[in-house]
Amino acid sequence: MLHHGSGDQVIIRDAIKQLSLEVFQKFRRLFDSVINTRPIQLYNRLRLLIQRKLIQAVPALQTTRPCVPAEKVSLLQEELLLPIFSPRMHLVEENDQGKFFRFLNMNLQFTQPMDWLPEELEIGTRLELLNLHYMEYLEAVDNTFFQAIIIDWIESNPPYRPSYWKDNWNSYSLSIRVVVWMQQYARRQTDLDADFRQLVMRSLFSQLRFLENNLEKDIGGNHLIKNVKALLTASAFFKGKDARRWRKVGLKLLHREMDEQILPDGMHYERSPAYHCQVFADLLECYRVIVKREGSKQLKTVLEHMSQVLADLTHPDGLISLFNDGGLHMAYSPAECLTVSEKLGIKKPSPQTIIALPDSGYFGLRSANNLFLIDCGKVAPDFLPAHGHGDILAFEWSVSGKRVIVDTGTYEYHPTATRFYSRSTKAHNTVTLDDRDQCEFYGSFRCGHRAQVDCLSFDSDENRILLTGQHDGYEKLDGKPVHQRTFVVSENDVEITDIIIGGSGQRVQSRILLAPEFTVSQCGGEILISDGETDISLSTHYPINFSKASWFPDFGVGIETTQITIDYSDAPCEASYRLQVKTSNG
Repeated sequence: MLHHGSGDQVIIRDAIKQLSLEVFQKFRRLFDSVINTRPIQLYNRLRLLIQRKLIQAVPALQTTRPCVPAEKVSLLQEELLLPIFSPRMHLVEENDQGKFFRFLNMNLQFTQPMDWLPEELEIGTRLELLNLHYMEYLEAVDNTFFQAIIIDWIESNPPYRPSYWKDNWNSYSLSIRVVVWMQQYARRQTDLDADFRQLVMRSLFSQLRFLENNLEKDIGGNHLIKNVKALLTASAFFKGKDARRWRKVGLKLLHREMDEQILPDGMHYERSPAYHCQVFADLLECYRVIVKREGSKQLKTVLEHMSQVLADLTHPDGLISLFNDGGLHMAYSPAECLTVSEKLGIKKPSPQTIIALPDSGYFGLRSANNLFLIDCGKVAPDFLPAHGHGDILAFEWSVSGKRVIVDTGTYEYHPTATRFYSRSTKAHNTVTLDDRDQCEFYGSFRCGHRAQVDCLSFDSDENRILLTGQHDGYEKLDGKPVHQRTFVVSENDVEITDIIIGGSGQRVQSRILLAPEFTVSQCGGEILISDGETDISLSTHYPINFSKASWFPDFGVGIETTQITIDYSDAPCEASYRLQVKTSNG
């Protein structure tokens, strides 16, 4: 009995020790997150939390009503600005069962009255529900349906219901929605009923007043750019003191955010090519409002730099790179963005042969119809890690106009196993130690410890680049290992050398994710990657394994493909592999 009791005590002691360790790790992770958050962000988050609690508790504070009296609505401008981007007709589908809104590769049927808060969409990050309230699908409906949907939304979505800030009156979704309403109003105004015009103007006015008091200064980034675009668009839609105030607030924020959010190399600081494309489109719409006015020259210069980055990070298939969060069709296509940009007087860039964006960490080589891109930069701003992935020293490769080696992409933002995997280092074309992540990702958008990244050297000539970079993301493992990777890249030949400096016997693996059209086979001593037209050989002195994996080219889209894993020696170690395009001459 004594022995049994001692065993129970050991079990209890070990359980307490494990629980204490888990609590400590969670506290440390939270500390790492908070310490990297700016005090002004924390202040603005606290202010919004208090404001929301007070408004819910004291109805008299609810100054924004669903309908503002007509006499309080500013007059409209004599000439309203029409949309500069083509209508997205694919956002609505119609069949025998009715009309369906399409977003995030899902369909939602329109009914009247519409359920604007369907329970099945109130999950996770509520991204699908937010998309429902963006109402971008209004671009694809006729005037009768346009009026019916907006009337239904206004009647069904008064402000200040419980959790109003999460979806229907979320500042981000509101910013997108009001711009769609204003642009579509401008496009259709002569065909709209007079009573409807008054109703939509009053609702717009209410929503904009709400936005002005609920700007997303706690988040910043692309969210705040959406807020700015809404305020500036409103200043070109309405007349009067409110419109002038929205313009003043919008311009002040625009100038401040341009200086911070656009890095000196022209890349958006969240370092997602897809979000760069989205922010570029938003800033184009801001520029159209302020062109030839205050701040337009500065913005034009910023847009010129951004357009070059967009051209450089676009693959030969015409679609954007997938590093970090985003999808191939998340934003307007690069081609449409650059066409609109050119119409606004911004010179259309030519993709560069040698790509070097030292501030964001993107480097590459474009040759003929090939593109090789390397990520050798921070995963995200320390104070805004939401869209960062564990892809330091990863790469993408297109050959003969087709993607061959791809970044994993993003399936969803909900905190699921798929979300965790898509952010993880083992999902990317780089090196893992014991399958650990380079940064401490958790939740849907959070990050604790962050790796420090250095580009040690970059050299190039007209048809070759040589880059060496390193990061310390594994420094908390025994032996404090550092990963150093060297790329030697020419048009049809890539050699990658990995060095793990330090470490203590950790399992070192390098991974390569193939586009779904490509298969891998072993013929004698040669590993062949092929789609039947393009053949690439993979050579290394280390064991190679093939496994099924998933590619997420767009939200809600998962395609089965193949991941190659190369098992290097245990840390510390040095290893390499080579990829060569096989030409018709052998």
